[in-house]
Amino acid sequence: MKQILNNLWSQRAQNVWLFAELVVVCFVAWTQLDPIVVRLFYRNLPVGFDMEQLVVADVAEIKSVQDGGSTPEEIYDRADELFKAQAKLLKEHLLAQEGVESVSFLDDIGGYPRMQQHLVEQPCGNDTIFIPWCYFNEEEDFFETFGIHPVPGSPSQHEMSSSFHGIAHVILTRSLAKKMFGSPEAAIGKQMVAGWFLDGEEFHHTVVGVVEDVNADGSMYSTWMAFSANGRVGNTMHPRIAIRVKPGVNMQRFIEEVNYHIEEVSTEYLTLSGLMPYSEVETSTYDREGEYDFNLSIATALFFLINLCLGVIGTFWMQTKRRTEESGIMRAFGATKGRIMGMFLAEGIVLTTFSMFITCVLYLNYVKTGLGELFFNPYPTQPDPTWVANKPLHFLIISGIVYVIILIVVSIGIAIPAWNICRTKIVAALRDE
Repeated sequence: MKQILNNLWSQRAQNVWLFAELVVVCFVAWTQLDPIVVRLFYRNLPVGFDMEQLVVADVAEIKSVQDGGSTPEEIYDRADELFKAQAKLLKEHLLAQEGVESVSFLDDIGGYPRMQQHLVEQPCGNDTIFIPWCYFNEEEDFFETFGIHPVPGSPSQHEMSSSFHGIAHVILTRSLAKKMFGSPEAAIGKQMVAGWFLDGEEFHHTVVGVVEDVNADGSMYSTWMAFSANGRVGNTMHPRIAIRVKPGVNMQRFIEEVNYHIEEVSTEYLTLSGLMPYSEVETSTYDREGEYDFNLSIATALFFLINLCLGVIGTFWMQTKRRTEESGIMRAFGATKGRIMGMFLAEGIVLTTFSMFITCVLYLNYVKTGLGELFFNPYPTQPDPTWVANKPLHFLIISGIVYVIILIVVSIGIAIPAWNICRTKIVAALRDE
């Protein structure tokens, strides 16, 4: 270690620029990687329902109803009635397909377990909490189709899907029930009041069931959620339909077969636009604009970081190549190739470690002055128990990721040219000495 420090000090004129470059690169990498790592972590949290055998398809209305009444209201009612009948028939066609276990319609009002719906104010002790609210359609196999399981003591999936109609009944997730009533078991049968903050109107609900936690939004952490059978399938909506395929059935083959015979499943007025696995649409269907922005930010940050890393590799590459004569002298005095490479790499590690330490000090002061901040859940609906909300742990994890990335980059910039110069004959290395 003493020799390594002496070498760094003896070449301080060159190393000071390497050090300054590393500090800047580490600082920029910190700011770019923090939101990406946090968002990717949120996205990969357990969703709380079974996507393994779940298929989704868009439903399109292929004919419109222009008769059946003389006024616009009568025409609308007629079209709405016909659409519901056709939707029921479409569901029967799908249930008749071999391998289908259950089917549930979804509409624009809600029905997606990971789609954050209306925020409601719910007094809880001295607190007012905000809850994502998700609707599903009456008489639909919603909980069976999505594989959302009840907690012990709660009604079955079928009972929660079909027996409790209207907004007067509500089903809570486990963590929300525990927050509001102390435990999931204590929540069942209790009353809760929801105030819609947009118009101030209050509704009284009876908690009829509790289900296991569902991560309400893939872009952040939220397992507080309320479900209500207050959705509807109507001709003014653009519904989708979720299909649960039986265990053991090859889902990809099932999708191909149904898509090939899509006309046989369709009704006179409704057709499916094509089936696809739920896992392929769950991050793009719910919030296309937000997902596009996130993907764009990732692409931009990665492009920026790759260019920075290439610059660091190039700088260390050139710096190492200049040490060909030094390598030749060391080998002439008996140093092995492995020892020379190890010394060069150790110098890079020491320089990177010291640069990262200075970067952490600078970034802490950057955050303390209010110029920057750690990335957290942008719209929290509940306390985040993960490492993201733990500021010291958050800082250490991101710093560790940045340190490992920069260390790898520096090692690449040193190892490849060092290996090449170590393979150079001693006479050729000392040619200009």
